Amino acid sequence: MAASSPARVSAGDPGAGTRVLDLMTRDHPMGDLLQDLRYTVRMLAKNPVFTVVVVVTLALGIGLNAATFSAVSGILLRPLGGARDAHELVQIYRQWGGMDFGSVSIPHYQDLRDRAGEVFEEVAAYFFVAASLSEGGRSERIMGMAVSANFFQTYGASPALGRAFIPGVESADPGAHPVVVLGHAFWQTRFGGDSGILGRTLLLNGHAFEVVGVAPPDFKGPVNFADVPVYVPLMMQREIQPGYDVITSRGNNMMTAVGRLRDGQTVDRAREVLDAILLQLREEYPDHYTTQLGHTLVPQNEAGIHPMFRGAQVGMSAVMMVVVALLLLIACVNVANLFLARARDRRKEMGLRLSLGASRGRIVRQLLTESLVFSLLGGLVGLGLARVALAALAGVRPPMDGPWSFTFALDGSVLAFTLGVSLAAGLLFGMAPALQAASPDTMAAVKGESDGQGGRHRTSSVLVVLQVALSILLLVSSGLFLRSLQGATEIDPGFSEPGSLVVASLDPGLQGYDEVRSRELQDRVMEGAAALPGVTAVGMVDQLPLGLGGSDRGVEVPGYEFTEGELRSIKFNFVTDGYLEAMGVRLVEGRAFIRQDDASAPPSVIVNQRFAERFWPGESALGKVVRTAGQDRTVIGVTETGKYRSLGEAPSEFMYLPQRERFISGMTLVARTSGDPRGSLREIRSLVRELDQDLPLFDVRTMEDHMGIALLPARLGGTVLGIFGLLGLSLAAVGIYGVMAYSVARRRRELGIRVALGADRPRVLKLVLGEGMRLVVVGVGVGLLAAAGAAQLV
Repeated sequence: MAASSPARVSAGDPGAGTRVLDLMTRDHPMGDLLQDLRYTVRMLAKNPVFTVVVVVTLALGIGLNAATFSAVSGILLRPLGGARDAHELVQIYRQWGGMDFGSVSIPHYQDLRDRAGEVFEEVAAYFFVAASLSEGGRSERIMGMAVSANFFQTYGASPALGRAFIPGVESADPGAHPVVVLGHAFWQTRFGGDSGILGRTLLLNGHAFEVVGVAPPDFKGPVNFADVPVYVPLMMQREIQPGYDVITSRGNNMMTAVGRLRDGQTVDRAREVLDAILLQLREEYPDHYTTQLGHTLVPQNEAGIHPMFRGAQVGMSAVMMVVVALLLLIACVNVANLFLARARDRRKEMGLRLSLGASRGRIVRQLLTESLVFSLLGGLVGLGLARVALAALAGVRPPMDGPWSFTFALDGSVLAFTLGVSLAAGLLFGMAPALQAASPDTMAAVKGESDGQGGRHRTSSVLVVLQVALSILLLVSSGLFLRSLQGATEIDPGFSEPGSLVVASLDPGLQGYDEVRSRELQDRVMEGAAALPGVTAVGMVDQLPLGLGGSDRGVEVPGYEFTEGELRSIKFNFVTDGYLEAMGVRLVEGRAFIRQDDASAPPSVIVNQRFAERFWPGESALGKVVRTAGQDRTVIGVTETGKYRSLGEAPSEFMYLPQRERFISGMTLVARTSGDPRGSLREIRSLVRELDQDLPLFDVRTMEDHMGIALLPARLGGTVLGIFGLLGLSLAAVGIYGVMAYSVARRRRELGIRVALGADRPRVLKLVLGEGMRLVVVGVGVGLLAAAGAAQLV
């Protein structure tokens, strides 16, 4: 556009400031850009309603993208806080037949630590453990972590206060070093950040532990979203888990090992060394390594919650990112339609600019500058919306026990992502309107006449069809997730009527109970619960099914020869008498456990149909022998095959072992009710308080609530996609309104002539609404076709 002539500036002239800016920017190297920015700011102030609508629409799409990226980054992409060179860390798992991510035992870990120095600087191990903490007259149940003495050194984390555990001291002499390191967040919240905490004594499960250090503030341990309150030495396992001694047991695999690679060493080389160590262990302990095939090594930064769930994490994160990208695309299409509608009002302005010598490139650049300013404003407001969304998300807790703490920050990577998304959005919604506005019939535009080409209307119509199609895609995908959720609820879990079941966990050992007192209390709780009104059956279980966890152990079956690579490790659970009846697990043959199935009785086992069909096809399993953990057990019953770790698992073998034959302090009460389940939960709480008012109950819930763990992915996907689909449909409705308003304005003369020739109001309305409905129908058709393809991915 031609430069304006110098302007006389006088005091009191209301346009003086604008003309001064003109004079200042005319000869500036970036004068054209500054002029465009100045003009855009004037446009923003001149059309506040239009500005607010566009900025809010963009902020919604950009903000949701920023929040989702922050969540995905915090869980999957962000390196471990407080860990030195986290890329050098690898998690170590044992391979069993058919299973790649088996845990390790304490003796197996110790062998890896002592023999793998060629490839690892350090090898540490850890496992989560529940504990009752008493200090200053206040008791609470916490989920801490038992760790090897070199745990902090392996992760390269230096304590914020005091010291870490000392390898060679706290790693020797089981039970001799009752010391504890506090998590930083727990130190701040529970003890007010008291620097005098060192040397104080805490009671953990009735045992005195001396505080020797505080972990660094940004250290989360091996999981990014866990704030571990206390760390205790691995050699204090017996004290932190009363009545459970696994320090010397090679058959109890419950830990995760992690190693730090030496400079120049690779994961493949480390695997070769570990497998060579396995061959040595097979020769030294032939009874313990008959089923182990090798080791699986996973880089720490790729492990996530657990490598077994890594695919699900990545898949769900990818779905969420695609969904919010689609929502942003809908917002951009909507804004593009608004800009196209506004371009109609600016045709005369653009015609005059072109007539005065401005190039089409200059016009396009100015309009794109306007779009980018809008998108950057939308991004700025979107960051505010993202902060609100992340604050709400941080308060969400998964339906499972653990020290979970989700902190999602708007850090540099999120800000860079938001800037990139904002610029991309500005170009995306601004390009089509800019090209349209820079190509008018100049003479017609100057006269204020229609160009007669209908190009903008066709572009707007295409954009509306795209909006509707994307919204339908989101809504159908949401329906697929909800249908998946419905299908999951209809899957037979292997027990009847979960809506009538209530569960509550207790661990007398955490309060200092010995085995005799613990068993007595467990029996009194079961007897008292069975006597409650509406309770029809009661039992206890070590680990509730469908909790995404569990235990397994190798088996041998006389007369059955395992093939190379065949799964020998079978899932199992310890249960009391009454458990199968309470859960509604149906017996196919034989009997359930009774009170007399204790340590004095012949060892027994109950298996499921899948187990029986695999090892004794066509025969009765009753009376058959199963050798596990060095003990021969007789099959006394066979149950239907159910679901044990997840609703989506394939049918698998399973064993029930009698809890009365082996003491387990921490158990979960299961009660079947005929009345209000939540009323029964209140009565069970009161019952336990009467027996011991200091004994905490935890994970007190209905079985349906517990099953929310297994249903979480489908429930999360359906809810999020449903909300986003409705938002997208709302934006599409706004877009349709904008197109129809523009269409009516463009056809005002035509419609007037129709009315003058006798067309009544209903006919005119039918004509106008018919055009809008055609766009909707086409959009729905396109969206359904896209959804048919997306269904396979979902």
